[in-house]
Amino acid sequence: MIVLCPTEAMRKYPVIGTMTRVCTKPCQLKSPSGLSCNVEVGTSVIIPLLALHHDPKHYPDPETFDPERFNEENIAKRHRFTYLPFGEGPRICIGIKFALAQIKVALVTIILHYKVSVNKKTMLPLTMDKRSLLTYPTGGLWLDFTKRNQHNPVNQRLSN
Repeated sequence: MIVLCPTEAMRKYPVIGTMTRVCTKPCQLKSPSGLSCNVEVGTSVIIPLLALHHDPKHYPDPETFDPERFNEENIAKRHRFTYLPFGEGPRICIGIKFALAQIKVALVTIILHYKVSVNKKTMLPLTMDKRSLLTYPTGGLWLDFTKRNQHNPVNQRLSN
Protein backbone atom coordinates (compact mmCIF):
# COMPACT_ATOMS: atom_id res chain seq x y z
CA MET A 1 0.00 0.00 0.00
CA ILE A 2 2.93 2.35 0.60
CA VAL A 3 3.46 2.31 -3.20
CA LEU A 4 -0.16 2.11 -4.35
CA CYS A 5 -1.55 5.02 -2.31
CA PRO A 6 0.90 7.70 -3.54
CA THR A 7 0.48 6.44 -7.10
CA GLU A 8 -3.31 6.76 -6.89
CA ALA A 9 -2.94 10.19 -5.25
CA MET A 10 -0.77 11.35 -8.18
CA ARG A 11 -3.40 10.02 -10.61
CA LYS A 12 -6.20 11.84 -8.87
CA TYR A 13 -4.22 15.02 -8.17
CA PRO A 14 -1.26 15.33 -10.58
CA VAL A 15 1.06 18.21 -9.66
CA ILE A 16 0.42 19.86 -13.02
CA GLY A 17 -2.80 19.59 -15.03
CA THR A 18 -1.17 19.61 -18.47
CA MET A 19 2.12 18.68 -20.08
CA THR A 20 3.53 20.06 -23.35
CA ARG A 21 5.56 18.09 -25.89
CA VAL A 22 6.82 18.87 -29.40
CA CYS A 23 6.04 16.44 -32.23
CA THR A 24 9.24 14.84 -33.61
CA LYS A 25 7.73 12.80 -36.44
CA PRO A 26 4.53 13.28 -38.44
CA CYS A 27 1.53 11.39 -37.10
CA GLN A 28 -2.22 11.23 -37.38
CA LEU A 29 -4.43 11.30 -34.29
CA LYS A 30 -7.87 9.70 -34.56
CA SER A 31 -10.78 10.32 -32.24
CA PRO A 32 -13.28 7.60 -31.26
CA SER A 33 -15.86 9.39 -33.44
CA GLY A 34 -13.67 8.93 -36.53
CA LEU A 35 -12.30 12.47 -36.82
CA SER A 36 -8.59 12.70 -37.53
CA CYS A 37 -5.93 15.35 -37.14
CA ASN A 38 -2.51 15.42 -38.78
CA VAL A 39 0.26 16.57 -36.45
CA GLU A 40 3.36 17.88 -38.18
CA VAL A 41 6.95 17.89 -36.94
CA GLY A 42 7.61 20.85 -34.66
CA THR A 43 3.98 21.22 -33.56
CA SER A 44 3.48 21.74 -29.82
CA VAL A 45 1.03 19.27 -28.33
CA ILE A 46 -0.68 19.79 -24.97
CA ILE A 47 -1.43 16.61 -23.01
CA PRO A 48 -4.28 17.20 -20.52
CA LEU A 49 -3.04 15.05 -17.62
CA LEU A 50 -5.94 15.85 -15.32
CA ALA A 51 -8.46 14.84 -18.01
CA LEU A 52 -6.45 11.73 -18.96
CA HIS A 53 -6.12 10.60 -15.33
CA HIS A 54 -9.87 11.13 -14.78
CA ASP A 55 -11.09 9.45 -17.98
CA PRO A 56 -13.59 6.73 -16.96
CA LYS A 57 -12.55 4.73 -20.04
CA HIS A 58 -9.15 4.17 -18.39
CA TYR A 59 -10.10 4.59 -14.71
CA PRO A 60 -13.68 3.48 -13.88
CA ASP A 61 -15.30 5.68 -11.23
CA PRO A 62 -12.36 8.13 -11.48
CA GLU A 63 -13.38 10.32 -8.53
CA THR A 64 -13.07 7.40 -6.10
CA PHE A 65 -9.68 6.98 -4.41
CA ASP A 66 -8.80 3.35 -5.19
CA PRO A 67 -5.11 2.41 -4.78
CA GLU A 68 -5.81 -1.08 -6.15
CA ARG A 69 -5.98 0.50 -9.63
CA PHE A 70 -2.19 0.29 -9.51
CA ASN A 71 -1.66 -3.32 -8.50
CA GLU A 72 0.24 -5.38 -11.10
CA GLU A 73 -2.90 -7.00 -12.53
CA ASN A 74 -4.73 -3.70 -13.13
CA ILE A 75 -1.65 -1.93 -14.53
CA ALA A 76 -1.30 -4.72 -17.13
CA LYS A 77 -4.86 -4.02 -18.37
CA ARG A 78 -4.19 -0.34 -19.20
CA HIS A 79 -2.15 1.38 -21.89
CA ARG A 80 1.06 2.65 -20.27
CA PHE A 81 0.48 6.22 -21.50
CA THR A 82 -2.73 6.68 -19.50
CA TYR A 83 -0.73 7.52 -16.35
CA LEU A 84 1.87 10.28 -16.78
CA PRO A 85 2.58 12.14 -13.51
CA PHE A 86 6.30 12.29 -14.36
CA GLY A 87 5.97 12.34 -18.14
CA GLU A 88 7.21 9.49 -20.32
CA GLY A 89 9.83 8.59 -22.90
CA PRO A 90 13.13 10.44 -23.37
CA ARG A 91 11.83 13.51 -21.50
CA ILE A 92 10.55 11.68 -18.43
CA CYS A 93 11.44 13.42 -15.17
CA ILE A 94 14.99 12.40 -14.26
CA GLY A 95 14.13 12.65 -10.57
CA ILE A 96 11.30 10.08 -10.67
CA LYS A 97 13.04 7.42 -8.54
CA PHE A 98 14.28 10.00 -6.04
CA ALA A 99 10.83 11.62 -5.81
CA LEU A 100 9.09 8.27 -5.25
CA ALA A 101 11.65 7.29 -2.60
CA GLN A 102 11.16 10.65 -0.84
CA ILE A 103 7.38 10.20 -0.88
CA LYS A 104 7.67 6.73 0.70
CA VAL A 105 10.11 7.88 3.40
CA ALA A 106 7.96 10.92 4.21
CA LEU A 107 4.77 8.85 4.44
CA VAL A 108 6.34 6.21 6.68
CA THR A 109 7.87 8.89 8.93
CA ILE A 110 4.60 10.81 9.23
CA ILE A 111 2.45 7.71 9.81
CA LEU A 112 4.92 6.39 12.38
CA HIS A 113 5.00 9.60 14.44
CA TYR A 114 1.62 11.29 13.85
CA LYS A 115 -2.07 10.65 13.53
CA VAL A 116 -3.24 12.77 10.58
CA SER A 117 -6.78 14.06 10.12
CA VAL A 118 -8.46 16.57 7.84
CA ASN A 119 -9.07 19.93 9.54
CA LYS A 120 -12.59 21.39 9.29
CA LYS A 121 -11.13 24.40 7.37
CA THR A 122 -10.63 22.06 4.39
CA MET A 123 -13.55 22.36 1.98
CA LEU A 124 -14.81 18.86 1.16
CA PRO A 125 -15.21 17.46 -1.38
CA LEU A 126 -11.96 18.89 -2.73
CA THR A 127 -12.29 21.07 -5.82
CA MET A 128 -9.25 22.30 -7.67
CA ASP A 129 -8.52 26.02 -8.01
CA LYS A 130 -9.01 26.77 -11.71
CA ARG A 131 -6.75 29.86 -11.46
CA SER A 132 -3.70 27.83 -10.46
CA LEU A 133 -1.23 26.25 -12.90
CA LEU A 134 -0.66 23.55 -10.31
CA THR A 135 -3.28 21.13 -9.03
CA TYR A 136 -4.22 23.04 -5.88
CA PRO A 137 -7.40 22.65 -3.82
CA THR A 138 -9.65 25.70 -3.51
CA GLY A 139 -9.16 27.11 0.00
CA GLY A 140 -6.12 24.91 0.59
CA LEU A 141 -5.72 21.54 2.24
CA TRP A 142 -5.71 21.86 6.02
CA LEU A 143 -4.51 18.90 8.09
CA ASP A 144 -4.15 18.28 11.81
CA PHE A 145 -1.14 16.30 13.08
CA THR A 146 -1.40 14.69 16.51
CA LYS A 147 1.82 13.25 17.92
CA ARG A 148 1.59 9.51 18.53
CA ASN A 149 2.55 7.96 21.86
CA GLN A 150 6.32 7.38 21.79
CA HIS A 151 5.83 4.08 23.62
CA ASN A 152 3.90 2.69 20.68
CA PRO A 153 4.91 -0.99 20.10
CA VAL A 154 5.67 -0.15 16.46
CA ASN A 155 8.19 2.50 17.56
CA GLN A 156 9.78 0.11 20.06
CA ARG A 157 10.19 -2.64 17.46
CA LEU A 158 11.83 -0.26 15.02
CA SER A 159 14.30 1.10 17.57
CA ASN A 160 15.45 -2.32 18.87
